[in-house]
Amino acid sequence: MATERLDRQRVINAAVALLDAEGLDALSTRRLGTVLEASANAMYWHVGNKENLVGLATNAGFAELELRTDGESWRDRLAATARELRGLFTRHSWLTAAFSAHPRIHGPEIVRFQNHLLQVCQQAGFEGFDLDWAGATVFSFVIGDAWGQAQSPTPDDSSAMTTELLERVKTELTDYPLLLERYTALANADPATVDVASFEFGLCSMLDGLQAHLDHQNGTTSPNT
Repeated sequence: MATERLDRQRVINAAVALLDAEGLDALSTRRLGTVLEASANAMYWHVGNKENLVGLATNAGFAELELRTDGESWRDRLAATARELRGLFTRHSWLTAAFSAHPRIHGPEIVRFQNHLLQVCQQAGFEGFDLDWAGATVFSFVIGDAWGQAQSPTPDDSSAMTTELLERVKTELTDYPLLLERYTALANADPATVDVASFEFGLCSMLDGLQAHLDHQNGTTSPNT
């Protein structure tokens, strides 16, 4: 591919593909230039340094979010937003490392997401700093879950590792029947099913907590709405 045929979007798309395949540590303007058969200087001309490139790739990822706003309660909208964000982090597992290594990442699609999240929290009844903290709670929950996923082995490997661990520690757990029961249950469960159920449990608990905070602020005990 000749250098003169490059444009910024093509470079960003190639960066996202490289990040998906090999992760954040593999990305550099020099490596990307090799992939595109262009010089590192050409990459710098189109997208700047690595930090800027990571920001552009992250922004491209956030453009995938639909962020629906039609006819749902705030709780349903917030749950849908959290699930959609989780899907994004699952498709692009490097995003957790990107936010950790480059906390100042910014861009129009990220701003669009932030505004959507605040609007839903505002619809719920949060205001002032509570509004900021409610949005941050949702984002932190999802990115924390995504970080755990990024560190986890594949479902098949996870099942095998849990079974192996159970056999290794079974004797040590004789005096701890509850712990032995939970290890055994995990060893016999489908990792993918447990993964989804774990996220949904945490999501429901988080939404319950936000609802309880609103009820406390309002001096009510209202049902989820």
